Amino acid sequence: MSCQKCKSERVGTVGGKTSDLANFSVYSEGIDHQGEVPSIPVIGGGDYLSIDFCLDCGQIQGEFPINTDDLKDDDDE
Repeated sequence: MSCQKCKSERVGTVGGKTSDLANFSVYSEGIDHQGEVPSIPVIGGGDYLSIDFCLDCGQIQGEFPINTDDLKDDDDE
């Protein structure tokens, strides 16, 4: 994989597993989401985080912008 911004081949991945769907949080535009990871390809989904980023320029890889509504779940409504 090459960086979508600078074309560097030095792309790393940071990943993790949340515990009991309770260790992920994001705050944006008045939404305070805590719980499972939203199912968004740039972030991951469910219990798992996976974010690709360029080790040269720092660009997070993927399609942006992320729709704020995609960060909500039923409890956030």
